[in-house]
Parts: sequence; C-alpha cells; structure tokens
Amino acid sequence: MSRPRLAALALAALAVLVALSTAAAASAAPRVVFALLPQAQPGPVPRTPILDQLDDRKALSLGLSGATQGTYRASQSLLDITQGTRTSSAAYKPRVPVELTFFPDDDSGRTGGAIMLGWPDVITRANSAPAEIRPGTLGSLVPGGVAYAGVTGRRQDEATIAVDRAGRIRHVSIGPAKDLVARTYALLSDSRMVVVGLPTAERGREALDALIARRPKDQLLIVMQTPPIAGAPQLLPTGVAGLGDPRGLTSKTTHQPGLVAGIDVLPTAFDYLGLKVPKDVKGQPFENKGPRNAETLRNFGKRLKVIGSRRFPALETVLAAWFGLLLLGGVVADRRGVRWAMRVGGLAFCWILTTVLITAALAPSKGTELALISLITFGLAILTDLLVKWPRAIFVPCAVTVLAYTADLARGSDLIVRSLLGPNPRFGSRFYGLGNELEASLPLLLLVAVAVVLQGRGRSRAGAMTFGGAGLLFGAVVGSGRLGADVGGVLTVGAGTAVAVLCMLPGGITRRAIALAVAAPAAALVGLAVLDLATGGDSHFTRTVLQADGSQALLDIVQRRYELAFNVLKRGLMPFATAIAVLACVYGLRYRRRIYASIHDDPAWQAAMYGGLAAGVAGTLFNDSGPLLLLFATFVLAVVTAYVRGDPALGFAPGDATPGSLVADRTTG
Repeated sequence: MSRPRLAALALAALAVLVALSTAAAASAAPRVVFALLPQAQPGPVPRTPILDQLDDRKALSLGLSGATQGTYRASQSLLDITQGTRTSSAAYKPRVPVELTFFPDDDSGRTGGAIMLGWPDVITRANSAPAEIRPGTLGSLVPGGVAYAGVTGRRQDEATIAVDRAGRIRHVSIGPAKDLVARTYALLSDSRMVVVGLPTAERGREALDALIARRPKDQLLIVMQTPPIAGAPQLLPTGVAGLGDPRGLTSKTTHQPGLVAGIDVLPTAFDYLGLKVPKDVKGQPFENKGPRNAETLRNFGKRLKVIGSRRFPALETVLAAWFGLLLLGGVVADRRGVRWAMRVGGLAFCWILTTVLITAALAPSKGTELALISLITFGLAILTDLLVKWPRAIFVPCAVTVLAYTADLARGSDLIVRSLLGPNPRFGSRFYGLGNELEASLPLLLLVAVAVVLQGRGRSRAGAMTFGGAGLLFGAVVGSGRLGADVGGVLTVGAGTAVAVLCMLPGGITRRAIALAVAAPAAALVGLAVLDLATGGDSHFTRTVLQADGSQALLDIVQRRYELAFNVLKRGLMPFATAIAVLACVYGLRYRRRIYASIHDDPAWQAAMYGGLAAGVAGTLFNDSGPLLLLFATFVLAVVTAYVRGDPALGFAPGDATPGSLVADRTTG
C-alpha cells in the first residue's frame, strides 16, 4: 500500500476515534430533566396535593417556588422560567402575555421540532419592559437546544419552557402517557435538557416514579407543579433529585428555608450542566440545605395565603377599638378621658408592629388574630401609659419595635414575612427583609425614640451625632444584603436622618449642612455597596445595580421604578388617598405651632417630626411603590401627633387644677 493511502487511512481512523470519543463524552455529559406535574381537577375522588405527592418521594429535596412577580398568570410564570429573570406585570405593555399555541412540525408531533405561534408578540412585549428580559434564553443557550416530551390531547403549555429565542423547539415527542418516560430518555440521548409535561392523577405519579427510578447519578431531576390557571398568586411545590442527600431547598434569591423562585430554574440547570449564566439572569441556583419538612412548607404556604385578606381588617379593627375608646373616655371623664384615649390609641398603633410579629409566630385563625391584635396593642398601650409619664412613654413601643425587627432581620426575617405588615413572598417582589409598610414606618419610630432620649437638652452637635449614628446603624440593618436588603429603605432612612441632623445643629442650618444632607442618600448607597460586597450579601442591589451591564441598564432600573410608582398612583382610590395625605402634611406644617404646642420648643421632637416627613417623601420618590410609602408615613405621623395631643395638661378646662407643670413633665418626667 502506498504511503499516501496509508496516510489517508490513518487520518480517517483518527477522525473516527475523535468522533467516537466526542460522542462518548457527550453521552456522559450531565443531563437535566425538568418535569411539570399538573394538579388533578377536583372530582368524586379526593385529589392529593402536589406537595404531598412530592413528599412521598423521599428521593426528592423539597421546597416551594414563587411563580411570578406581582399579578399572577400561569403563562407569565412559564416565560419567567425561560428568561431566568422577571419584573412586575405592570412594567409590560400589554400587561397580559399573549396566548401561545404549540404547533409541531409534522401532523403526529412524535418526531421533529415545533414552534410556538405568537412568539414574536412575546418578544415585542418583553422589549417594552424597562428591564433586561429575554424570553427563550434557556432554550437558546443549552447546547443542542432544550427538548420537550408531552402527552397527546393536551395544550402543551409546558413546552413554552423549551422554546428558544426564535420561538422554536428543536426536538419534541408527543404521544401516549404510557411511553412518556421512554420517549424522554430517547430525547436525552441527543439533548442535554428535556422538559416533560407529565400526565395528571395516577399516570402522572407513575411517570414521576419511573423518572426517579431511572435517573442516573449524572442527571438532575427537577419536578415542579405545573402553574395552574388561577387568579391568586402561587407558591408551586418543587422537588429536586441530584443535588445530594434529600433536604430542603432554598436560594440566594429568597434567603428563606424551603423557598425558591421560578427564575432560579435556569441558573440551577446551567450550573449543573457547566454552562455560563448570562448577566441578565437574576435568578440564583437552588441550594440543598436545611431540614426536609413538608408540614413546615404546608403551614408556611397556608400562612402566606391569608396575609393579604387580613391586613386591612386588622387595621380597621384597631381603628374601631380606638374610636370606641375615645367615646368611652369622653363619656366617663370628658376632656381628660378623650386625651387619655388619644394617648393610649397613639401608643397602641406604635405597638402594633411588634404585636403582628407575635401573631405571626402563633398563626391563629382570622377572628382570633384580629382579637389578639386589638387586645395586645391596647393592653400594652394602657400599661405603658400607666407606668411611664407623657411624653416619654412613646419611647417604649418605638424602641422595642425597632429592636424586635432588627433581631428578626438578623435571624432571616422568619416572623416578618409571616406577619400581616411584612412583605408577602407569594407576590414575588420581596422574599425577605422589609416591605413598603415597614420601610415607611420604622424610620419614624426610630427618630421618635431618639427624640425622647434627647428631649429637653436643646440643639447640640452631640444630639445631631446621636440622630446620625442611630440612622447610620439602622440604615445598615435595612440595606444589608444579609438583613433587610432594601435599597429604597436605605434612601428613606438616609433622608430622614439627614433632616433630623440638620434640625439638631446648634449653629442653625447652613448651606454646607444642606449640601451634606442632600448628599446623604447618595453616600448611604455607596456605604450599602461597600457593606454588601464586604459581607457577601449578594442581594438584589448587588445583582441589579452593582452588576448592571452598562449605564443603559441603570437607566432601565430608574425608568422601571418610576413607571411602577406611577401605576400605583393611578390605581383605584390611590389618587384620592394621596391627595388626602398631602393635605394632611401641609395642614400639619402650616399649623405646627398650635398642633405641637406641647413639644414645639423641643428641638429633638422637631427633628423627629421633620425627619419623619422627609423619610416619607424620600420613600415616595425612591421606591417603586411611590405614594404608598407617603400614606404609611403620614399615618404614623398622625399616630404620633395623636399621642402628643394626648398631653394630660390639655385635658383640663381653663380654671381647672392642672396636674403640674408641662415643662417639668417634659424635662424631668
């Protein structure tokens, strides 16, 4: 044989060896199966909840997955999984996603690929949102694409997860339920990730058992409840095999034991497959840690379901109790009784934030919780007023509340997220830390507590430093990625603290002081960035702002926040409520000398009230909930004002004997 022929033969043999080795390496590469299990419709046979079905499969780690951010729609939850990030539905135009239609390349749907009709409208809608949102990222970046296996006779909505940026699914297999698992593994021979639409009821459980039994060691199996067609926000039961011994699930998105997010599926799959996660993906990989406890997850889900429906009834109940107490006080003791009821009511509302942490731990029924909130808040208020003189008594609930929330933030917001005034993870905007109600309320309570400590001492640099130090520490708690992780809260606390410091400066308000106060919120953000990077908090602030891909991404963040804030302003009765809040603030400023006559000459109280108003305005300007923060700040200011107007000396008519000098009470009481 000639040398050229030998060389050609050797090259051919080498090519075959390379091809075989490449194929072997590809077949040995990690694989991911993402199975979606639908809940059977109610019928004569009681249905078994998906969480119970997953709990019965002891090979699975367990958790609950937040489906969407804001208004829940099943189609949006599927799209969010494909893009690994999400934003509020209010940021899209239109808000409602287009209905997609699964269309296979051939009539049978058993071979070849498929397209999703309507996908161009999905891309157009995503581009309308001021955020880096790219539907189809999952299907586009997995080598060879994501395959889909489904059951005949279904809409195949689950196939949305496998779609690439062009609206195509490269490999599909649609057929009877009995051979679904076999078809899934046939697809795995060519695809590194397969999305599986499981059948319902007994056939679905059988298919799930088969997927678990056949799973090799180098395969990750994720099982999630198919997002149901429902109007309420959802937490979807989720199980995972392949992350180690079965435990509880969590992620850096939620920082909550047993809780992950739908946007975490993409980075989890990419991490397992050894793929680089794109910068615009904000989800974080699943973490397998903590106890595996379905009962805890079940109770957690039940608690979150009732929070929204109990918030306003709780406030209405306490307001009604306060109104009844005012009438009772007036009937029994006329002016003195009314002033007493004003003090007690003001103290009660300062205690309410601590009280809802107590009821969060107890998780009682609705009637019991409303009764407990009223009894505990007014019981503590009456006791506080009895034991501590006016106006120092308000220090007790304010200080206790700030310390209680700081302690719970340090332990992972366990009670805060279960409380009636905490952020509700079911809505997907915030999974831990402080929500809008707390962001607007806690800074004012802090400032009032400091004011009581400093009252009667006049303006001084020491007083200004006390306000500044308290605000600095609380801002670190509110903003740290490992605690509150609230960027808007940092700006809110920073603005309120800056104004309070200005009011306490002995030399008056100078241009330099004003410039420093204006710069305080920006300095607070810089400090937050340093703190988050130093502590490894890996918060939403770090991923969204510090790791933003260029100035346009930052502009998108600003635009999105103000669009969302404006949408809140337009909603329902919010324009009317906002106008009332603004008028109340203007009224208080215009007639402040008369309203706050009892404390007006005290600089510390002035600093607290002006600082509280500044915090509310800053929160409105810097938060995507906009006017909602002004409403809560105004309400807390009104509560503190009611306590101040409860001055015992004002309960006596001219000529009556008074209980002593007001100034003596304020400075020595």
